[in-house]
Amino acid sequence: MSTYASRPPIVVTHEGGARFAADIRSHRVMVDQPLRGGGEDTAPAPLELLGAALGTCVALYVQQFCVARSLPYEGLRVEVEQHGVTNPNRIGEFAVRVLLGHDLPPQYAAMLERVARTCPVHNTLAHAAEIAVSVESPAWVV
Repeated sequence: MSTYASRPPIVVTHEGGARFAADIRSHRVMVDQPLRGGGEDTAPAPLELLGAALGTCVALYVQQFCVARSLPYEGLRVEVEQHGVTNPNRIGEFAVRVLLGHDLPPQYAAMLERVARTCPVHNTLAHAAEIAVSVESPAWVV
């Protein structure tokens, strides 16, 4: 497996209730839970951001494909449906629809599908990134 250099960490802090802030470089993204999940629904839920990451990544790659070939991309829209499953609770399927704002020649259909599947978020989800979790407490430091 090829690896990239580490990026600065995303730092998540509790903001009250079920709200958290994720500081990403110089940006701050808020998350909350819907009312039925014990939150105040002031921001997207973490799983919704996962779908948003996939949709925006696919959109960027499709838009860049069009730019490189001088194809129109105005009106481009990507819709992501998330279908949940349990045991364990997670997203079991992402249904991604790329909706073009202009007619393109049919020979681009297969290429655009391949392009959509090459975005890093799609690759991360499709190839199951490893996740290492550690829990630390000041009292545990020796």
